[in-house]
Order: sequence, then structure tokens, then C-alpha cells
Amino acid sequence: MLLLALLLLLPAPAGAAEGITWLDYGKAADLAKQAPRPIMLFFSAPWCYLCKKMQRQVFSDPKLSGRMQKGTYPVLVDVTKQPRLAEIYEIKQVPTTIFLDLNGKPVLRLTGYQNRAALHRAVMFVTMGHHHRMNWESFSSRP
Repeated sequence: MLLLALLLLLPAPAGAAEGITWLDYGKAADLAKQAPRPIMLFFSAPWCYLCKKMQRQVFSDPKLSGRMQKGTYPVLVDVTKQPRLAEIYEIKQVPTTIFLDLNGKPVLRLTGYQNRAALHRAVMFVTMGHHHRMNWESFSSRP
């Protein structure tokens, strides 16, 4: 009982307040080697209003965050702290969300603010393997 009480006093993992437990890039890559699933990279910056809005309004959705946690390895990349990753993925603006397939190849790039419905559709597109059969434009325009 005392152990449970002490655990409740510990700070939540980084990103848990937004509904998602964010990983760093290296940890996600290691996990993806052990138990393959797509990696979702969310490129953000501390000064980015739309990035913060996505974290408050989109990533906080329990249904979406649950699907993301189960189907992807979510990585939060602060471009001010990780400029090399931003350079590798050619990030020109934030927010930018990139999904990597099981081989680490980018299969979907979404630039700018994405609402819950759009991001949910993107997660489904990648995690259910639709990117193997059709392009994003065809998938996202389906009813």
C-alpha cells in the first residue's frame, strides 16, 4: 500500500499529460527493431503556437492517443534541441508529422496543424497498411 502511495507521488512520464507517452528517437528505433511497428515523428518547437494547440486539443484525445500508443512509437522532436533530426527529415516548418514504415522509410508527411479526425485517419492509413495499396490523397478523400 505504501509503495502504491509513493508511486502516485512520482511525476508523470514526459508527455503523459497530453495523453501520449512520447519517446525519444533512439528509444523508438530500438523498440521498433524488437517489436516492429511504425514510428510517428512529431516535429515541434517551444515557440510554436500550433504545435502546442495540437498537443492540447489533438493528442489529448483518449481514443486517438490510445490508438497511437498501441499502433506506433510516438516521438516528439523539439527542432530547437534536435536540429540534426530536423535537417535529416528536411523540416521546413512546424508542426510537421512524419510516419515511418517498419523499415524506417517515411511513408506519410503531414505539414501544419492536423485536427483529431485528420490525424486519426493518418494513423489508420499507416498502421493498417493502407499505404501499401494506395496513396494518401486517395485514402484521405474516402468517406
